[in-house]
Parts: sequence; structure tokens; C-alpha cells
Amino acid sequence: MSKILLILSLVLMAYGIVMYVVDFLPVDMFQSSNENEYIKSVSGDSISWSAYRLHALVVGLLLVVVSKFTTD
Repeated sequence: MSKILLILSLVLMAYGIVMYVVDFLPVDMFQSSNENEYIKSVSGDSISWSAYRLHALVVGLLLVVVSKFTTD
């Protein structure tokens, strides 16, 4: 059980970290443009998975702690 928690926590933490890193990339990174734009707009009626990056990071850290205290 602790190995499953550890794997799940690592996946959640990796997701949280990657979503924070993606915010620092320019919007048109792979297209040539004169200006670098760093602000991304998301429509209000859609689900943005990047809104849950902090939640994923915190839950991943908590699952690491829980997996250290559980025994198989």
C-alpha cells in the first residue's frame, strides 16, 4: 500500500511542478514572434487543469508523508 501511495504522490508532485514551470514559458514559444507574451488567457467556462497545480502539489507532499508512516 505504501508503494502505491508513494507512486501516486510522485505523479501528483510531478504534475504540480510541471504546471508551475509551464507558466514561465512564453505563450508562443514554438512560433516566431516579435514580442514575448507570458500571460495566458483561459475562458471562464472551461475547466483549467492548471488551476489545481497547488492542490496536486500539496496532496502529493501529504501522500509522501502518509506513505512513510504506513507499513506493508
